[in-house]
Amino acid sequence: KHRNLSGSGICVVTVDPATGAVTSANMFQSTGSPLLDKLTTQTFKSWRFKPGTLSQVRIPITYESDE
Repeated sequence: KHRNLSGSGICVVTVDPATGAVTSANMFQSTGSPLLDKLTTQTFKSWRFKPGTLSQVRIPITYESDE
């Protein structure tokens, strides 16, 4: 946030339906910033979903600077 980075993208998250654990997170559409892309995938890899609900989801993401 203090670097005034901004951008929008889409992250595809793959989920193990048996456990709800995220098995992979990859940028389908880059935010335009390698740093934001890396932070996005790292964050989504720590997410957990309700077991048995889904196996893959596309998550739109937007970062906005305060300026």
